[in-house]
Amino acid sequence: MLIYTPKRDVMAARCTSAFQMFLLVFVLSTLSFGMNMPNETLVRTWAEQLGRNIAGFDKRSLPFTTIRTFFDESTKESEVEEVNGTALILEMADQVAQMLGNKTAALKRAVKVAESAAARHNYSENIKESNLVNYYKSKDDACISVCKILEYSEKFRQGINTSVSSVHIPVEIYDKDPEILNALKWSHELDKVFRENYEEDKEILWQYFGSQTGFMRSFPASKWRQTGEVDLYDVRRRPWYTQGSSSPKDMLILIDTSGSVVGQSLQLMKVAVKSILDTLGENDFVQIVQFAKEAVTVGCMKRFVQANYRNKKYLSRVVSEMKAEEMANISKGLEYAFDQFDQFENSTEAGVGAHCNKMIMLLTDGSTDNGDEVFKRRNFNRPLKNRVRVFTYAVGQNPNPVKDLKWMACANRGYFSEIPAMGAIRARVQAYLSYLAIDRLEVTGGDDYLQYRLLKDPRGLGLVVTVTLPVYNRAPSGSNQTILGVMGIDVTTEQMKRYSPVWQLGPSGYTFAINTNGYVIFHPSLKIHDDIEDTPNLDFLDIEIESEAKDKLRGDMIDGKNGVVEISSFDLSVDENYVHEERRRYFYTPIGNTTFSLGLSLPSYQKFIVKHSGPFTKANATELIKLLEEQEDRAKLLAPWKYYKSSEVTDSYNSSDVVRDLVAALQNYSQSPDTFDTEMMKQLHLDLRVSNISIKMMKDMMRVTLTSPGSADNDTANITAVFMATYGGLTTVSPKSMSSVLERYQDPWKSAYFRRALHYKQTFMFHALYTTDYQENMTSPTVMVTHSVFGSKKEEKPVAVIGAIVDHDFLLQMMNSSSKSGDSVYSCKDVDNAVCFLLDDGAFVVAANHPDYHLQIGRFLGHVDAGLMEQLYGSVYHRVEEVDYQATCVDYGNETSAAPLSFRIPSINLVFELLTVNWWNSVWTWAVVNLNVYSWFSSPPTVAASSDDQEEKICIKQRAQYYFNPNLEETNGIIYPCNENCTRDYLARRVPDTNLLFVIISPACPNCYEPASSKNLVQEPVEMALADNDLCNQTARYRRNPAKCYDFDTRETNPVCGGPLTSPVSVVLVVVATLLTVISARLS
Repeated sequence: MLIYTPKRDVMAARCTSAFQMFLLVFVLSTLSFGMNMPNETLVRTWAEQLGRNIAGFDKRSLPFTTIRTFFDESTKESEVEEVNGTALILEMADQVAQMLGNKTAALKRAVKVAESAAARHNYSENIKESNLVNYYKSKDDACISVCKILEYSEKFRQGINTSVSSVHIPVEIYDKDPEILNALKWSHELDKVFRENYEEDKEILWQYFGSQTGFMRSFPASKWRQTGEVDLYDVRRRPWYTQGSSSPKDMLILIDTSGSVVGQSLQLMKVAVKSILDTLGENDFVQIVQFAKEAVTVGCMKRFVQANYRNKKYLSRVVSEMKAEEMANISKGLEYAFDQFDQFENSTEAGVGAHCNKMIMLLTDGSTDNGDEVFKRRNFNRPLKNRVRVFTYAVGQNPNPVKDLKWMACANRGYFSEIPAMGAIRARVQAYLSYLAIDRLEVTGGDDYLQYRLLKDPRGLGLVVTVTLPVYNRAPSGSNQTILGVMGIDVTTEQMKRYSPVWQLGPSGYTFAINTNGYVIFHPSLKIHDDIEDTPNLDFLDIEIESEAKDKLRGDMIDGKNGVVEISSFDLSVDENYVHEERRRYFYTPIGNTTFSLGLSLPSYQKFIVKHSGPFTKANATELIKLLEEQEDRAKLLAPWKYYKSSEVTDSYNSSDVVRDLVAALQNYSQSPDTFDTEMMKQLHLDLRVSNISIKMMKDMMRVTLTSPGSADNDTANITAVFMATYGGLTTVSPKSMSSVLERYQDPWKSAYFRRALHYKQTFMFHALYTTDYQENMTSPTVMVTHSVFGSKKEEKPVAVIGAIVDHDFLLQMMNSSSKSGDSVYSCKDVDNAVCFLLDDGAFVVAANHPDYHLQIGRFLGHVDAGLMEQLYGSVYHRVEEVDYQATCVDYGNETSAAPLSFRIPSINLVFELLTVNWWNSVWTWAVVNLNVYSWFSSPPTVAASSDDQEEKICIKQRAQYYFNPNLEETNGIIYPCNENCTRDYLARRVPDTNLLFVIISPACPNCYEPASSKNLVQEPVEMALADNDLCNQTARYRRNPAKCYDFDTRETNPVCGGPLTSPVSVVLVVVATLLTVISARLS
């Protein structure tokens, strides 16, 4: 998110301790420096002369006027077509809706097969693994089962088998349990419909069924990609599953922090609460309250907040800080909880609350108070449909009574569970989800519960939209809580973006989509972090600058409206170092039969494109091959675009690979002429012809000797390379040996220099290679200078950017020759008495006269001369501050802790979920092999991670981009650095028709260094901690709840609402298991 922050009255904020001292210093500085520094008029003259010298590039080295004529001549037979944003977005929305509709149809077919197979299946207690057909475990450590049947697929970026599915089973689930084996057997019938779906729709990717028992069947079969030492993936905890199996929730977590829970019970509660938070998604709302003698909200979130990534991270942190003290008063806690619900339900704040399932999650170590009086007054008097559900958890091994806890759950449409140890947390916490997944056979019909969720694919396909439907038990014997699982199909965001009208959008246009929460589904600024499991929920206004106009645009899109609006907005450059303000047109429309809205943004210059006449012929293909293979002293860099349908070119291809791939395809043109993109190929053909002429002319100009104005000496222009990048993705560089410099900008459309030149279309743009430190080992820095070329046929339209790579000495020569003066005034040649800078529009140093600064070319001025930058910021420079909510930082791990229980969740729920005396013998061998039971009780202290253990994490960073004040061309003043015994005069003036600022300033004061941080000169990204109050006081943004809410079923009676009050075998068997495991480990 960008925040506009102009500096206010910078000079007014400074004052001296005594006015007399100020006058004295001023007089002394005038006597010492003022007589020798140029005045404003002279500096203005120098800047204008420098501008005239640079403008001469048009005739000496960068002939944009002549090249424009070349393009006009080459397109005289072509038509100019207006870019109709409304028509483009409506067409794209229809295409995306049809694509998602195909996936939905496939999903429904799979759901129908699953429900039919489950209804026909005869349950068997004696089923064995050998009874299963084509059973492939995707998480096969030895890779004996699944790997031998896999073949690599570029589409899936891994080995797959499209004949069968594979199965992932969580580590804490016993894979030979009859419940698992029976579900595996009937769900095997999904393989056939999965294959049929795949054959019918070649764009289809992963299809899968997540079972309520915990396994996930995926098609096509593949090997599971494990992250971390222990695979803790459980399909039932994934957002797509929880959102697909239950309606949104308004949840209040009520935690007993009285003195009796101190120690292990409190630690268990903290982990359990975090585990509950993990089950919540962006459509849910949550509040956390702790109680002992009195009840208070945990942290500063005093109301229900959306369970998004940022809020859950905060709540997890403050829960870790809870302490246990005083006596428990459950009734006080319940009263406070219902007060919070009353305030919440009476709130008129738009978009706040799920307004569906309301529930209290009570965690305590036991109670003799069932709060019946509170429930009678606050809950039982409500209509049954509107009552708050209560789920209770008895935490720890304390011998406190739990009978009242079970009553609370049963009397309030909830469920009671026990959490005796760490290993039980995951299974016991997520049990409430299956209880909420009430059978909705009476109300589900078609798309009633079709869900869409943006996630990161755990198997490596990047960001995906998961389309889901619940699967129910349709058997006549099915109970009223018989969800079997959730069926899902993935669609990558790249598949959705593939329908973008890229050619008409141009380099700076883009499409994006958001959901009814205002969260981005795809956007060019949305980042994908390969090493991080999940990405944060990012609002449209977290990515684009927040303004009243953008907020209204967001609201209209959430409400599913159509429209177009023109908005003045700051645009961030691709390299994130620059920003400029421009007016953009935004077009928007809903995507049919989904919860998404599609947007399209066009820059002001993207109003027309060239529509080439005639087809792309065999003769064109032959000539194009010849042009691409020419061996003259110029390099041809091609953008990694898909010039033909079957192209497998990706961004990882270098220019040579792209050229070879295209030439090979063109050589087979006759076999498949229809596969080529006619507009792209004809544009590339035109670009190659014009580039050859243009580069030859520019190369000849490089040999011309330049005479500096007013100089008797002839100095050779030190231009090391010239280049031209075109609209069609071609960059031609001469000499060929300099192609490596431009290789990093292989795709012009994704290059900052290209986009910036198009925006500042009447301006020579100077750009030094960005650096954050001294450029050691560099003999002479180089600078890129560019100028856009716009065709003038009927309407101006972008066609190319031409440029040159020049040595810093060349700019220094121009600066020195433009700043000539008499004997009484210092000029840029007087390096001992005057420092001259050329700064670009982002406040980066492009040129400097003093040798001490030559190794800092490309660096932010705040790090080169903080005192000067402090003066320029607020006068000729303004800035915007960017808060990046999707940045990454190094996670160094936790500090050493002597806590008896760490917060990692052991990979075992077996004892607490499945263990009984009857099957202990059959399971013991499996448990010894797969589990370290000893770790249930004793976890080693957590130590600070070594450098090898460092991992990346999502964090928040702040940085700033500077830009020219459009209302101020020049400034001057006096700097008082470090102390008042030394002063510095400075004068600054914009250089006409460039992105440069000319500055002359007195030399730095001796023994005086002021870092940028001391002047609040933010530029590079810096990790920031969002203040708690800032986070808690944020106004909730407008959102829209899902259209359907299923929080009650007419057949809902008084179901089984809790497990046994004790675990009779758990303690004994765990002790036995622990001892046997330790003995076994020692013997081995």
